[in-house]
Amino acid sequence: MEADPRDIAVCADCGWPVEAPLQEASRHAVAEGTVVYTRCACGRVRVWLEAPGGGGARLVVGASSVMYAPKAECHAGP
Repeated sequence: MEADPRDIAVCADCGWPVEAPLQEASRHAVAEGTVVYTRCACGRVRVWLEAPGGGGARLVVGASSVMYAPKAECHAGP
């Protein structure tokens, strides 16, 4: 079953929008782009890989703690 396109990815623990992390802990240049470590409002750490040239970020660690929810039901984020 696919997520409704109106839904957004939120933290399964606290409901915070995954695309709007509370804190960016660090970022490091690597051959594939930039690795970005972020922290959710509940403290969960997620690791993203940003493609070079602004191709968007891909969640590489922490995706198992993500669920989809209607935007109206999640926290507003920052």
